[in-house]
Amino acid sequence: MSTTIANFVARCNDIVLAQPEYDLGSYSRKKCDCIGMIKYGLYQNGVKLETTGTNWTFRHQVTNIRKITSASVLQVGDVVFKARTPSDSGYNLPAKYRKDGIAYNGDLNDYCHIGVVKSVKPLRIIHMTSPSAKTDTSIGKWKYAAELLSKYISDYGGLHVPDEPAEQDYVQTTENETAIVYAPSGQWVKIRQKPSTGCAVWDNVPIGAKVTIVTRGYDWTKINYGRRKGWYMMTKYLTFG
Repeated sequence: MSTTIANFVARCNDIVLAQPEYDLGSYSRKKCDCIGMIKYGLYQNGVKLETTGTNWTFRHQVTNIRKITSASVLQVGDVVFKARTPSDSGYNLPAKYRKDGIAYNGDLNDYCHIGVVKSVKPLRIIHMTSPSAKTDTSIGKWKYAAELLSKYISDYGGLHVPDEPAEQDYVQTTENETAIVYAPSGQWVKIRQKPSTGCAVWDNVPIGAKVTIVTRGYDWTKINYGRRKGWYMMTKYLTFG
């Protein structure tokens, strides 16, 4: 059972109106934390969000992830994240997401805070923080936006996805050509539905994996990897021959 964007946002806004006390692990109108607002917004619509925190939600419970460059990439009902890299002050990624941890997937960012886009024009991002719920009217430190999976919210319309590059942007591909995934960082590499960093991340491919080339491009290459057929990876992360 899922709910709608309107119902989800309305129930999250109940937290803003109630101004509960910030309390880690709670999700009620009396006490709540940041992921608690998301859980409350769904739970009040009969939808259960099983999560151990914002890092879990970012890695397992959202789709159509994109960097927030401006309000134009946002839509009502998006969940938005603040994030810290390993070199940032306050970085505190739980051990299970780090290398050799049970939930490690190559992403070492610490997605430390979550909110909800209540409106885009004017911009209103609601979130639960200490000492209580708050509404932001600018992008500020929000880094990523995403949609909750359809099993939670059913009616996302999706954003415009850029067209594929023109045919002349590609180079010759031999039949059954393969490549090995490589990244200097040692982290897993993202594949996407379209050749754009603004498009959803559909999977993470481990370093050393072999992929089959569909169309080889200068910036993006269309690949087959397991059940993922015709997805895109940045060419710089592929070693050919």
